[in-house]
Amino acid sequence: MYSDNDYEIRNHVLYASALFTPTKRVSLNLDTSYTKSKADFDSIHLSNLSPGYTTFNDPSPSFAAGFDLDFSGYPDYSDLDQSRFDCSLGCNIQLYKALELAGVVTYRKYTDDEPYLYDADGTLWIFNVGLNYTF
Repeated sequence: MYSDNDYEIRNHVLYASALFTPTKRVSLNLDTSYTKSKADFDSIHLSNLSPGYTTFNDPSPSFAAGFDLDFSGYPDYSDLDQSRFDCSLGCNIQLYKALELAGVVTYRKYTDDEPYLYDADGTLWIFNVGLNYTF
């Protein structure tokens, strides 16, 4: 038995970035992106069923004991519809000729429009600070 199923995936990404240098020693950067993703399966229709199979819900008794051929909810359970927004603001300050202080703040928002097992919506803040030494 087999089934030829299409799995359709659609991803759309919008990205923008900007760099601003107000002074010789300070630079600011802004990065933002938005991603929208959707995916889904077609219905499953098994072909080449052995004699005795009339429908997926009424298989022959010998086969029904070990297998369940009811795939009626499969297309709904496999749907994905999610979006993600990211925005980062960074600053680099040159302290000395070879030493630079760097910091980045990132905001991320995830939205799941087709939750199945649980709702995965949420937001995240990420803070990074570091020293860069160039040699």
